[in-house]
Amino acid sequence: MDDFDGLQALRDLHRDLLSFAASRISNVTRLEKELQERIIDFRNILNKSPKNDESRKQLQSENVLEVGEDEYGISAEFKNETIELADALDLDELEAARLLVKSQEEATLIDRRPWVCAVINFHQRRLTLLECLRTILKLSVNLEAEENVREYFRDLVNEILESKNGQLDNASRYWRRCVTGMGDIEYWLRALADRVQSIAIVGQSQVAEFTEVITVQERSLTRQHEALSAVAAYLSRGGHTGAEDFRFVLSKLQTFDRYDAPLIHYVPIITTCISSLAPVESTTSLEEARSLHASIVNFKDSAPWAMRSLYAATLFWWLVAYSGRYREDALGPHTSEIDLSKEAQERSSLVEEVLRDGCLHFTLSVLRDLRPIQWLDPAKQNFVSFLLHESTPLPFDTLLASDDFEDLVMQQFQELSESFVMNMPDDLRKLKDEEDDQRRQVFARFQRGPVEYELHLERFLLVIAYAFTGSPEASLSFWTDPTSHLQGFLGWAAKRQSTPRAAAFCEMLRSLSEGEESAEAADRFLLEEGATASSKIRRASSLSWNQIFAELHFYASNIRENPTPPKNALLQTGKSMEEQIVEPESGLMLQCYLRLAAHLFARSYSARNRTLQSEDTDVVDDLLVLCGGVLEGTLRASAFAVISSLLSDKNMQLSIGMWEKIDRWVSGVSPSSTAIVRVGTGGPNAVNSSQLIFQLIAAEFDDCLAFVELLENLVALPADTTALNDVLPFSEGLGSTYRMAGIEPYVDFVLGQIFGTKSLEIHDPTQLRMLQWHCLHFASLCLSSFNEDLVELANGSGLNVDELMGASSLAAYVKLHPFARTMEWFFNDRVIAALFMATHHDVEEVNNAAPNSPLLMALEQAIEVINLIMQLQATYLDIVRPIIKTQSKSRAPTVGNSALASFEDAILNNLQIVVDLGLYCGTGHENVTTLSLNLLQKLSSSRKLAVSSSAGFGPRSDRSRLISVLEKDGDSERISRSLSTNMEYDERELEAGLDAPGHVLKSIIISFLDGCLAALPNRPTLAHLLLGFACGSNTLDIPDNGLFMTRSSLFHAITYLADAYPDGNEVTYISWRNGIRYGCLELLRKLWTSPLSSVYTLTELRAADFLFLQASKQVSIGPGTLWDGRSVTDPEFLPDSSARAFRQFLQQRSTFMEYVAAELRSVVRNKTPSIGTRIKSSLLGTTITPDGQKLSNATIFDLFDFVEMEIADLPPLSAWTFQFLQDFDFEVCKTEREGNSQLYNLNSIAQLCQLKHSSLQKEGKLIASPEQERFAQESRTVLEYFRAFNQRSQIIAASSETLVAWVRLVAITLESCEFEASEKISYILQALQVIMPKLERSFVENHDIALQLAGLARSLLQHIDFNSLFSQKGKALDFAKDRLSQLFRIAMTGIYAQGSTSELREVCYQICYRYLVGAGKGAEGESDLSPQNLRMVIMAGENLVNVICEDAYAGQSACRISATMLLSALVVLTHRQDSKYLIESFSRFNFIGMLVDMIKHIPSDLRAGDMNRVTILVTYYNVALALLLRIAQTRAGAVRVVSAGIFQAIRDSGFFDADPDIGLEMNSPQALKIYFDLMLAIVKIINGLILTNGPQHGQTMYQARQFLKEYRTTVVAVFKKNAKIGGQFSEKEIDFDALVDNFTVMISATGFLEHEENASPKKPRVNGYFS
Repeated sequence: MDDFDGLQALRDLHRDLLSFAASRISNVTRLEKELQERIIDFRNILNKSPKNDESRKQLQSENVLEVGEDEYGISAEFKNETIELADALDLDELEAARLLVKSQEEATLIDRRPWVCAVINFHQRRLTLLECLRTILKLSVNLEAEENVREYFRDLVNEILESKNGQLDNASRYWRRCVTGMGDIEYWLRALADRVQSIAIVGQSQVAEFTEVITVQERSLTRQHEALSAVAAYLSRGGHTGAEDFRFVLSKLQTFDRYDAPLIHYVPIITTCISSLAPVESTTSLEEARSLHASIVNFKDSAPWAMRSLYAATLFWWLVAYSGRYREDALGPHTSEIDLSKEAQERSSLVEEVLRDGCLHFTLSVLRDLRPIQWLDPAKQNFVSFLLHESTPLPFDTLLASDDFEDLVMQQFQELSESFVMNMPDDLRKLKDEEDDQRRQVFARFQRGPVEYELHLERFLLVIAYAFTGSPEASLSFWTDPTSHLQGFLGWAAKRQSTPRAAAFCEMLRSLSEGEESAEAADRFLLEEGATASSKIRRASSLSWNQIFAELHFYASNIRENPTPPKNALLQTGKSMEEQIVEPESGLMLQCYLRLAAHLFARSYSARNRTLQSEDTDVVDDLLVLCGGVLEGTLRASAFAVISSLLSDKNMQLSIGMWEKIDRWVSGVSPSSTAIVRVGTGGPNAVNSSQLIFQLIAAEFDDCLAFVELLENLVALPADTTALNDVLPFSEGLGSTYRMAGIEPYVDFVLGQIFGTKSLEIHDPTQLRMLQWHCLHFASLCLSSFNEDLVELANGSGLNVDELMGASSLAAYVKLHPFARTMEWFFNDRVIAALFMATHHDVEEVNNAAPNSPLLMALEQAIEVINLIMQLQATYLDIVRPIIKTQSKSRAPTVGNSALASFEDAILNNLQIVVDLGLYCGTGHENVTTLSLNLLQKLSSSRKLAVSSSAGFGPRSDRSRLISVLEKDGDSERISRSLSTNMEYDERELEAGLDAPGHVLKSIIISFLDGCLAALPNRPTLAHLLLGFACGSNTLDIPDNGLFMTRSSLFHAITYLADAYPDGNEVTYISWRNGIRYGCLELLRKLWTSPLSSVYTLTELRAADFLFLQASKQVSIGPGTLWDGRSVTDPEFLPDSSARAFRQFLQQRSTFMEYVAAELRSVVRNKTPSIGTRIKSSLLGTTITPDGQKLSNATIFDLFDFVEMEIADLPPLSAWTFQFLQDFDFEVCKTEREGNSQLYNLNSIAQLCQLKHSSLQKEGKLIASPEQERFAQESRTVLEYFRAFNQRSQIIAASSETLVAWVRLVAITLESCEFEASEKISYILQALQVIMPKLERSFVENHDIALQLAGLARSLLQHIDFNSLFSQKGKALDFAKDRLSQLFRIAMTGIYAQGSTSELREVCYQICYRYLVGAGKGAEGESDLSPQNLRMVIMAGENLVNVICEDAYAGQSACRISATMLLSALVVLTHRQDSKYLIESFSRFNFIGMLVDMIKHIPSDLRAGDMNRVTILVTYYNVALALLLRIAQTRAGAVRVVSAGIFQAIRDSGFFDADPDIGLEMNSPQALKIYFDLMLAIVKIINGLILTNGPQHGQTMYQARQFLKEYRTTVVAVFKKNAKIGGQFSEKEIDFDALVDNFTVMISATGFLEHEENASPKKPRVNGYFS
């Protein structure tokens, strides 16, 4: 089904617009096209036909519905659902029916009823269209954009509004439609609320589906309402509205009687209208502005507003902007007739009136609700609540405003705030004077009581604070010009401050100093304000650093002098805010100062550094004294915050010093801690003091939160340390004089007392999540700052790390680092419970949470901590914990549960985390999804978790519990669906590049699935379940009615991505694109090669025509091909990502060929020759599509191109000249990988370089800057070298794997596909032609490649029918003979190539043997290759024969046999050509003698060998004796064999002395058969000698007769066995006939009988000689 009304296209447009706004889009032409296609949609925004009776009747009466060009039959059920949809959306019934039809398919995918899906799509389309329009309008008025960009979007807006030719009426009508549309949405929202309320009143239960639909509509409508507001506001800002439009919206606002989110959405409309009409810079004339002013003022009398505060705020905003027309610099002739003084007084009176009516109260309420404080800030919240005591904030579940809307409103209030300061300074001064007078009257009563004056100025200061928060660039307007009104306002507001004003001013100053530049300016401001005041004066006339420090010192001094808490302690409980602020000495003012100081110290280096280095006062000491007092409220927390801020960008010296101060204070040995110690214990004691202080801090949420944050800053490594992490952030002797050294008490406090105990008792969700985040962040710092590589290097390499690292020793580092204690706490039951509680949240709540919310950040931190625990637990359990136990004599009590052998045991007790992590992957938060997938990968890759069986009995009880928990409530399909969505192919993702969120998620999902499949390849895993399979105990299946059946599973998403995702562009292959495609293919490879899933995988891939789709994408490469912009000849190729791109390409090629091979094997197994024919066609260059179309593609021989990609060798590292790293041994960093390719751990190498750097610094050899730079350059060189080395090794391994796959595919194609005789020969010859050049070079360059190619050549030769080959005529025969002869020559070259291995020579022997045997079949006429072959043998020289002879006599078993067989074939060749070359060569090498001598050892060797060796020996002896027979059959050879003493060798062997009934004693069940077979072979040799030498050769004849005479008993026994004389015979497999025949020949040829008769006396013969 097509996309519903282009919803996906709209989403793509919105993404393009956002990318364009962020300058990340590359295809601007597409964006322009998309925008032009949507002009009509933008014009008709929110238009819809309401439901009506005619459409309903038509729907009821018809049974066929037309949707576009299609017709659908509709049922009664469909009609009812359509009516339900029409009622829900107030939509025309026929439109609702079409919408319902279009939503059918998607409803199946998201597992919802179609009408629910239709509702969701309807609102998403409206909202997306509005968001697109909002972005267009924003770009049209963005002053920071380039002029041509603004001009383009202004023209586009005019085209949408149809106001290009100055038709402003059209723009006005469009604007009013937007405002009216907002009203329609408000009505819709009220109707939904009424419906929910009515159901609740009658007591009906709300089904989940109804609740979901209502929630979706409420959220979407609220967003639409907000978007319309922004659209209207941007239209006003762009000058598309006039005074009448402003009057229109004001008349609408008159009726509002409730403060809620829709009302807030009107604020930017009001303020942008005012900004476009009221200021002197606007296009509105003075007369129009004055008329509009009069209208607005008259509203209060002529048409009263339902909300006075709303009107007051509107009038106030108008006044501050409108008054700018009457500034002195704006006056002109047009104002000469105006009584400026009188009107100024009138405006001032109006300001007083609207202030009384709550204008600032309303403004501050709006800003508070637009920017709710997600991270609890009690001081600010209490103060804002006090200023807005009559205002109730929006409900907690109110949908937060979008960032764009928030920025829009804040920008408007930034302008209005500046306008108030510049346009109405007298009114501001009047506010301050009146408040001071009222305050003096309060104090004149000489008693405390409620405050009776309004805090208007304080509210205005808070408005500025809210407006400029998060806008550091905008806040610069207060600081850049010292003579400006804004900086003058700051100086004025800083003087003579009351407590509430000080609080407000400090909040404002905090918001105006968020950027580094602004913070430095604020620091200078506070310095300048206090420059004239003495530091001894506590109360200065203006807020300054002097006053802040004097106030702090005053309170600290009071506590030092009177440590016992007074009756009226600071900020006593029970006092109201009103009572606190009238007291000029109240601690509230100090709290405000401390908050400001903490803010500035964290951002201003000057302020922080000056304070730390100050000799006049010790601020930290005063703060600790203050913390030691008995305080209420958040004063102690504020003090902790100041200390934390002083640690920003800390160095090691500051870190150590601050740890000393804090530890001495906590332990009660510092004077600053005596107050609390005396109060609690009556005297200092380190243990008691620390316990008391920890209890005091833990009692208050704010205090413990601030103290944990302080500890986070303390435990973090200093900024001046290296990435090696080989130091501690505190001194190694910290606390050693009064307790065990180290920071274990603080780890115990944070994780045991706060996280493990207090967090479980907190019920407020925001407080809980804030506390979780800070505690877990502390834990994360403790874990991540530990360098486990140092421990592993010392433990595994024997490297003396102690001499190199920053800490005094590795033992001290391991013992004192908080890592061990932190890990121990995470084996504690309470901490484990708290940790898993932090990971468990409702997925909808997570989905709706803001990215910077406490919920989301605490969740991310919890997942990250578990990731770290899983990553580091092996180091902790195997190395660190044993070291701690043996070296720490006085360890703190053990806190871990000894029953937990590993953290996986804790996970097995909390398996809900697996479901939660899976569900979090479907949220819209990239970081949460990334962390969840990373942790899921670790969990699923753990064998302990993956193979843990479910409890119970039955056929599924031994399944993995991870799978069971996901299937329990059907969550697996929901998770799988969300992962499938993330795996969808998106062209825009390619344009965004490597850092595109979609690419990142795809990479992580692929890595997760790959890790699962690799960890347990033969068992069902989480990956199988999420891919769409049904998992049994040890089997997989396809679930009925599941995502797999509908082809919408994750498996199918990956399959599609593997085909669709491009691996480069028109110019170059791109590594990150290659990575995605290869990752998908590798997943599929694991699936089709696994017995669990191969059947299903191959079936689905076959159904998708996957092989042929991939075949059409195979292209040829060459040395000029670019990989990430570099060719393989580029010097920077290996260290760069280009090498990775090439390697991944090779892996893709290999995977493709493995897949084709698997399909071909399936063709044979399933007997589907038609598929085999199609595959063969594709491999030979023509892919046939299912519809019969023929497409050209690279052939299987074209895919051999990768072997020509030569990768340059790397010189050894010693070739470089180093000053500092010359003799450094990096071999300890070497690792093993698959294929025995040597790789180096680059991280370990970097660590070693850092260690060397630290060592040289200790020795004083890296003092000067040039030396530092030289060392840095050497380190970079080393890392680049080993990166290049690793990548080269990986490329070689990948190339080897690809070669193996290609060779296998060529061979399998030949074996599996049906070829005609001529076609088969052509295929073989073409393959040989392709491989022979590389084969010949490889004998010298690369024996591994040579071995693979030679093996293929051998396989190809075995498939040649030489009879058919030699039956060819003409050029075909000549071509075949040429190729085969060339192969023979190359194979001979490989035999005697330098460095040739035994294995390689064996294959070459077999090639030559097969060729010679086959060529012998064409030994007649034109086909005779014997002369040519002999010439090639002779040209190869005696070195060839020598090597063969050596292997034949003393080579390895298989090679020995092959060499001997080749010699036999060569003997036949030379004999055929009447050549003595080979026999003479044998003579020179004494090879015949060695063969003859071999006979002596046959019996002894067979007796000594085991069964396997006997089999090999027998094979060798058979071929060796066959060779000897061939030699014996030649005239030159026969003479030499006899001369070599063959008969004596036979005699010495004792072979024929054995009992024929027993044979030779050997480890073989066929010993007797082997014996007689060997006997036959020897007898044949003797016969060959006799027949070849002839009767004239007396020596031969004599020795043959002697042989018969000596062994006549054996000969007689053979004859008897053949005649079955003398008992039972069971030797059915022994060929006695052949043996008898050969003995008979021997007797006859030698004339043995006659010779014996003549030589012996005459005696009567009865039964013959052998009887």
